[in-house]
Amino acid sequence: MIPASTLDTAFPSVDPGVIPLGARILVQLRTVRERTSGGIVIVEDTKQFNKANTQLAKIIHLGPLSYRNRDTGELWKEGVWARPGDYVRIPKWGGDRFERSISGTNDTAIFAIFSDHELVAKVNPEAFTDIDEVL
Repeated sequence: MIPASTLDTAFPSVDPGVIPLGARILVQLRTVRERTSGGIVIVEDTKQFNKANTQLAKIIHLGPLSYRNRDTGELWKEGVWARPGDYVRIPKWGGDRFERSISGTNDTAIFAIFSDHELVAKVNPEAFTDIDEVL
């Protein structure tokens, strides 16, 4: 089981400054740190590689039409696939990605907006012992 403290570190609370519209979903990607827990500075190429390859995300906001019929506004017959606070796998490429500074650090929180049907899977953090297993 991935400890809650590890998830809190990987997904620090940061105001994204946006709310998704329509059938879009705002997710926060796992934060890529400036330094390792042992204090070693991570080189820029490695940080950029990690940002590009992260597929673990936490749902922050659902747009008002997420998981709804676009014509009637009624919920899909399958219901809501994932809710804010859930962890999901996202496509490696795509989404409207942007960064926000994390107060008191040199790190940034990475956010992305996807259409509701683009999320790949819901992730159960209790099924993994290390956060890197999910990536």
